Amino acid sequence: MIQSKDELEDWYSESDPWGYFSNPHDTNRKARILAAIPKLEYENTLDIGCGNGFLTNDLPGKNVIGVDISEKVIAWANDHTRPHIHYVAGSLFDLPDLDLPQMDLVVITGVLYPQYIGRVRRLAIVLIDQFLKPGGILVASHVYAWLETRFPYLTISREYFPYREYSQVLEVFTK
Repeated sequence: MIQSKDELEDWYSESDPWGYFSNPHDTNRKARILAAIPKLEYENTLDIGCGNGFLTNDLPGKNVIGVDISEKVIAWANDHTRPHIHYVAGSLFDLPDLDLPQMDLVVITGVLYPQYIGRVRRLAIVLIDQFLKPGGILVASHVYAWLETRFPYLTISREYFPYREYSQVLEVFTK
């Protein structure tokens, strides 16, 4: 299990170490996430824990920003993106220092686990809340058994589906 930034940088010695681009489970998860996003006009979209941009490059929004702790994967993602998408190195906890605008849509997948954020679930919620506009949409998709974070927003939808050897929960909220 990857638990430090250095381990993550080593992990990203190749462009797709998770196998997202070649795994049908990830293709299905991505399709479910994109289909769950309400069909609205989004000015600013943020993908927290964007990795190599597998999902980020297809997110709606006039300005899409992907944030990941790995500088190596951010460099790769910036080389394989479209003009309205920009990738920035940083963690969930670096968001206040990244000079980001308020977001209409925030997507967070596979990040809110103790091995990545420790036991500071409430801080994670506060940080996301600072960037999500009132009326904004939050989409969160995580391995159900590992997820300990619950958001204090109105739930639009929630679905569970098989993902690799796990069960995934996909939740859509409005602030």
